[in-house]
Amino acid sequence: MRTFRISIVAAAAALLLFGCGDSGGGSNEAADDADGGAAVDEGAVDPADGATGGIADPQVSAGERAVVYESALAVEDPDPDRVAEDVWDLAESFGGYVTADERDLTATDDGVAGTARLTMRIPSEHFQEAMDGLTALAETEVSRSVTTEDVTEAVVDLESYIATKSASVDRVRQLLAEADSVTAILDLESELATREGELASLQQQLADLEDRIALSTIDFTVTAPYQERAEAGYTGPDSFWDGLVVGFDGALALVVGLSVAVGVILPFLPLVALGFAAVLVPLRWRAKRRKAAPAAAAPLPQAPPLPRERV
Repeated sequence: MRTFRISIVAAAAALLLFGCGDSGGGSNEAADDADGGAAVDEGAVDPADGATGGIADPQVSAGERAVVYESALAVEDPDPDRVAEDVWDLAESFGGYVTADERDLTATDDGVAGTARLTMRIPSEHFQEAMDGLTALAETEVSRSVTTEDVTEAVVDLESYIATKSASVDRVRQLLAEADSVTAILDLESELATREGELASLQQQLADLEDRIALSTIDFTVTAPYQERAEAGYTGPDSFWDGLVVGFDGALALVVGLSVAVGVILPFLPLVALGFAAVLVPLRWRAKRRKAAPAAAAPLPQAPPLPRERV
């Protein structure tokens, strides 16, 4: 009986001590909230926000997968410039656009090489149609590569992090509104700026990822087939008629060239005439004056004496 009483007393003492300890912890937490401390639990999200506490939902149906498509397609065609122009129209027809267009047509000692490189952003729902359309623009398909990346988990994680960070920012703003000391206000403002910057970074990451999901990237290259140059040799006319035609064309080209030259020079003839007149008239006038001056300075000739008469 005595042993039973001792057991009851020990159990009552243990319950009393446990209850006191729990009450003390609750008082301390209430004091921390009352003081408006700057430390805010990142995982403490308002249930009304629907956040998952930073843990991505692993259950995503196959129809809701977020996939990024990227591809590289190379073709050959004798006219790369024409194909490049058609690529612009094709991209616009699918609601996409061209982000880069680089064309190069060069002549070498062994042949002629031409290349056009374009980068397109095409809505993902038209990705396969765009690939088929690009292939149809050229004569030959050389190579193609397609890469896909499932970013569903990354999207879910970012959305969860953004919800958590938004709730954290709202909580700091609430504490800042309730703060009643300069030190607490300064600490909370610094903490708010840091968390707002982190929230903006997460939102930018999500926007970039959603853009890659919505618009697929296609790198398209069209190259002209290799063509050997004709060997050097006689390239003139092969018959009398061909020679006559070439001669007539040459004579006609000469006449046209001379007429064009005369037409270009004719408007300048009055100006040239005025220039010559401005130079020649003063020279001739000066020459006349020089001739007239010696004639005026010379003495008049005297008449010869009359012969005397003989007596």
